[in-house]
Amino acid sequence: MPRLTALLLAVSLAVVPLRTTAEERDSLFTDYADYSAYVDRMLTTRAWADFILRMGGRDEYTPQQLTKIAADFDAIYPAAFTQRTLFREVDLGGGIRQEARAYWNGGSYLFYYAILHQRDDALVVLNFSMNSKIEPVMARF
Repeated sequence: MPRLTALLLAVSLAVVPLRTTAEERDSLFTDYADYSAYVDRMLTTRAWADFILRMGGRDEYTPQQLTKIAADFDAIYPAAFTQRTLFREVDLGGGIRQEARAYWNGGSYLFYYAILHQRDDALVVLNFSMNSKIEPVMARF
């Protein structure tokens, strides 16, 4: 189980939204609704590698590392999530907020955390993480 926790914590990323032209959309969304729909769609269907890339992990992981992470997550979560909820949100001021979500099927839970910044032109994901345990997510609040 320590390996699982280490893997899930390793997916925690501090995203720097300064990108080259090819990466300019990473971690940027039109608005909160666009972001929320994307997160729910990708996590309920377990599209791990694409999700991590889009959320800002493009410069954090090699293709081989992403393949391994996706395989490890598939082993932990072998079926698509059937339920989801946004269970905590805190407005930090200045357009910055943090949120926590849960995705589950049966007794298998994935917890997701993000810090977001609503700018005039876009919503930016500043940081996100995923974990099989709730405690690391709640400790961020």
